[in-house]
Amino acid sequence: MSACSAEDRQRLEREIRRLRHELQAAVHVMPHLRQMVQFSGDLLILAGAGGRILEANGRLAEALGVSQHALYGQSLQQWIPNPGQVRLLEERLAATADPVPLRMEVDLQPLQGEPLALELEAHPLLQQGEARWTLALRDIGVRRQLESSEMARQVQANLLASLGSSEARYRALVSQLADGLGQIDSGTRLLFANPSLHRILAVAQGELQGRRLLEFLTPQGRGAFEQIWGAVLAGQERRITLPLLAADGRAHQVEMTLQPPSPGEAEPGSAPAVGLLLRDVTDLTRALDELTALAFHDPLTGLVNLEGCRRELERRLAQAGGHPWLVLWLDLDGFRRVNHSFGREVGDALLQAVANGLRAWAKPSDLLARLGGDEFVLVRELPGPADDPVALARQAEAVLGELRGALSQLPVGDELAPMALGFSAGYSLAPLHGEQVEALLQGAATALSRAREVAPGTALAYEPRYTTRLRREMALEARLHRALGDGALRLVYQPQYDGSGCFLGAEALLRWDDPIHGAVPPARFVALAERTNLIHPLGQWVLEEACRQLRAWLDAGLQIPRLAVNLSPRQFELTLPPLVDQVTALLARHRLPAGLLELEITETCILPAAGVTAQVQDLAALGVRLALDDFGTGYSSLSVLNRLPLHKLKIDRSFIQHLETSDSARTIVRTALAMGRGLGLETLAEGLETAGQLAVLEALGCDAYQGYWFSRPLEVEAFEALLRAG
Repeated sequence: MSACSAEDRQRLEREIRRLRHELQAAVHVMPHLRQMVQFSGDLLILAGAGGRILEANGRLAEALGVSQHALYGQSLQQWIPNPGQVRLLEERLAATADPVPLRMEVDLQPLQGEPLALELEAHPLLQQGEARWTLALRDIGVRRQLESSEMARQVQANLLASLGSSEARYRALVSQLADGLGQIDSGTRLLFANPSLHRILAVAQGELQGRRLLEFLTPQGRGAFEQIWGAVLAGQERRITLPLLAADGRAHQVEMTLQPPSPGEAEPGSAPAVGLLLRDVTDLTRALDELTALAFHDPLTGLVNLEGCRRELERRLAQAGGHPWLVLWLDLDGFRRVNHSFGREVGDALLQAVANGLRAWAKPSDLLARLGGDEFVLVRELPGPADDPVALARQAEAVLGELRGALSQLPVGDELAPMALGFSAGYSLAPLHGEQVEALLQGAATALSRAREVAPGTALAYEPRYTTRLRREMALEARLHRALGDGALRLVYQPQYDGSGCFLGAEALLRWDDPIHGAVPPARFVALAERTNLIHPLGQWVLEEACRQLRAWLDAGLQIPRLAVNLSPRQFELTLPPLVDQVTALLARHRLPAGLLELEITETCILPAAGVTAQVQDLAALGVRLALDDFGTGYSSLSVLNRLPLHKLKIDRSFIQHLETSDSARTIVRTALAMGRGLGLETLAEGLETAGQLAVLEALGCDAYQGYWFSRPLEVEAFEALLRAG
């Protein structure tokens, strides 16, 4: 094999340095993230036994199409559609007696779109006596890059082999290395030094021989050196990182490797020499320090992140001395609307304003953290005894009141300044709700999840029953995710009539029969879907199935005047593809006249978000009919009705059921019907159940009806029989 050129050696040297830097980063950064640092742009997971997700980064949640919080407690395996991959992963993660690193290819199935082909790399981590795993999932293209690095390592091995035992070639290689190489005797005097060692120590070429290595060590470095020197002289290799002071006064951090001679290596009559390798890691150490700081801080706000919060809270709890602590987890109300309406730049400005507002309000001893998105944490030590739950709750509520005042007016720029900002919150108390970091953070997060379900602006203290409820909801969410693909969902159809009983069309209603939970009420699972990103694939499925069924009826010669489908407010979010594009594609694919499809929207869908009115207008331009559903329960406003291209008003069932007994209900319905007639809109009353209700509505001039008085929702076969009967 021909000798390598200087250019080849330099290229190889650069590659080796890069690999060493990657290795150093993986080994030295921190317990939870030492395997993750080099994969910071990938999908990251901290998993417990069996693949249960204890922590996941935002990239994973974004890739799967779920909220980050919703992933906690789930198993990674439920997102893997390939049974063989699931079995292999479970087998390896279950090997807690002798955990070893794992690398394999997996496919993850997000809620929307095609499966993601990824490489999974898992490293065991013993934490608190429990085997855990850090997992990094990356694109296959990144794996190829790593394979290229492996090839570089093989090139290195081949190069060294090619040099053989030739002293000339050996010295040529030594002279080209960036690392300092030398030999020292038992008194640490230098016997040999390559050019790089002269450079590191700032000594002219040829002037190091005979000088003692200890001359260049700081007092701290000399102490560390002396601790290992005896072992080296006894024949043991040692490696140590210590401070060094070069001859020009510059301080360095160096990694020093000391290699004792092999038996019989020394020349007869001479003392054996110890091999010396010095690697300057000053820049690497500085970079790792900076990386460590970044790993524990949020770059947007400068607050600590979740991992930094964990570390600092753990430290504080260890020093608490029995004092109570408040862990408050808050979520900004309406932040999603700000991002969608004004863009991410304005959203980031709002988050920075919140962080600045928190800093200005907080005590110097408080711990503030941003956990991603619009979620923040406050940790505060509370005065008084730790065993008085009533007093602790009272203090927590006082903190919440102060915090709401501090965030009531925030200057965040021309678009939003100043604005009243509300938040929902959950909190836990130490030691009342636990004394471990994870228990307190999880308790606060669980309480927040429950608070968001109640209403915006709600703040709740943790209760154990919330955990039980959350686990049920997460299990139900997982079942709903499966139901989207296994045929457990179906549509039923409730006919609509005029007062004389003439058939006018129907509304498609979603039903879910789960093998475990049975018939799940729509109000429960639709609300669950709206709290997660499941509402997008669920809404797409309903539209697709309704259009497919319309086409099937038309092909069978069955006529239906129109079919109504409900839209969730979240379907108007900026999704890909946009809602109007989804509807356009469905009409074209199923060859449907646009007028057969009626889309039902709510008032609450329209007012909060900019851009929704334009989307509604685009839908109307397609030729589909638009109905305003649940009228009277949201923002009853003539301005809403006036600016929308509506065809129908649907009066909510809550008013219809009291028509016979409540004067106020009749007044509301009368007003709604008058508004509809004035605007030229068809009116329909929902939830009609009695002849008396029908009589009142007929007298008030209602156009159409839907409810049990005429028909319950029908399965496909029964509805087709109705269509055939004419």
